[in-house]
Amino acid sequence: MEPAEKAVAVGEYTVNYASAGNGEPLFLLHGSEPRETWRVWEPLLALADTYRLIAPDLLGHGKSSKPQETPDHAGQARMLKDLADRLGVSRAAMLGSGWGGQVAIEYALEWPDSVSSLVLIASAYDTEQLPRLRKLRKPALIIYAEDDMVTQLKAGYLLRDAIGKSRLEVLGAVARDPRYDFRMSHRLQNFRAPQVMQLTRSFLSNPFAMVADPPEMENELRGQALRKDDEKDGPIWKKGSP
Repeated sequence: MEPAEKAVAVGEYTVNYASAGNGEPLFLLHGSEPRETWRVWEPLLALADTYRLIAPDLLGHGKSSKPQETPDHAGQARMLKDLADRLGVSRAAMLGSGWGGQVAIEYALEWPDSVSSLVLIASAYDTEQLPRLRKLRKPALIIYAEDDMVTQLKAGYLLRDAIGKSRLEVLGAVARDPRYDFRMSHRLQNFRAPQVMQLTRSFLSNPFAMVADPPEMENELRGQALRKDDEKDGPIWKKGSP
């Protein structure tokens, strides 16, 4: 299914977005790499058989306005809220990859009544967001690859514990194909599309059925994962990572 693409005026900016399907609105938010646009979501467009997909080019990307300085996650979230208002979307689910996950988190923190649930794929985040997330209480599905070297798995555990009502799904190692660089394990919507599609469908059909507060019995397992990441690499995430 080829989505309809349209550009609309949103405040001082022009925002290009693609849309397809009907049903509950679902925003799809791409990462921060300069060449990323809404088209990174093409492998998941089959979700349009159930949801109204809205996939914008974030500011500074694709056919949307390119300010001299690209807005940060908070600025992108404000633009997204204006776009939602312009499209008559009062409440939606959010699916974000990398930096798009950080934008989705900020949107949910600022306008919690406007968000039904979150799907965060290898999501970036800012440390100042973590304590705020403890009050959010929105169901969230968090998907990471065990070998993600851009936003490491430790970040997934920290994000899960901060949100509370969430589920962390860890996919097996991705970056084993010599044709691609290590960043492929950070682009799960492309390189693990069937798994991401299945998890997303199951979660969005009944979000609260898939989530729970982090069980105490996982403390030892989580500690092992954190130590493993520390031994392999240094920082667990990069602010504004793709």
